[in-house]
Amino acid sequence: MRAAIILAAGRSQRFGTSNKLLVRRRGKTLLRSAIESALSSPVGRVIVVTGADGSRIRNAVHAVGNPRVFTLFAPDHRDGHRASLLRGLRVLRRSEREALIFLGDMPALPSAIGLRLAKAPVAGNKAVRPSYRGQPGHPVLIRDVGAVRDRLEQGKPPFHRDEVRHIETGRWAVLDIDRPGDLRRNGITR
Repeated sequence: MRAAIILAAGRSQRFGTSNKLLVRRRGKTLLRSAIESALSSPVGRVIVVTGADGSRIRNAVHAVGNPRVFTLFAPDHRDGHRASLLRGLRVLRRSEREALIFLGDMPALPSAIGLRLAKAPVAGNKAVRPSYRGQPGHPVLIRDVGAVRDRLEQGKPPFHRDEVRHIETGRWAVLDIDRPGDLRRNGITR
């Protein structure tokens, strides 16, 4: 079985005064776009890891109204993505041996990306991720949750380069939103 984890614990410091995940784009928030991408993937449930601005993020997740989606607070979220990812991996059920890791600020993901990553040949890879012109992107499919969790707990990188299968995709795989101008610059209109 597989779960999705959406990393949504950041402070959005570079974005300015508002939380970028709650900014609307084409009628929905960036976070809702991430949740919809995760729900369209072959997963049983979606875990949204919160931290900074946790109550507003939690309310936005609740507004989606899907019982397969829930929030999880990462008390050490200030330590970055690694801490939030580890928090999400620690709550997976034994049957959830794979996890699709989404960033909450990537609004241009195609709905079929999770399925495409899941269908990639395993061939000893611990992860599968999209790439654009050699630049690694998201989401990332972790094929061996236990091994990755153990490495993160030991302070090591989640996997080595040779353990990741890269699938060349479109530019959307590397388009995340950090500053207000990124929406316009990347052709993602409000």
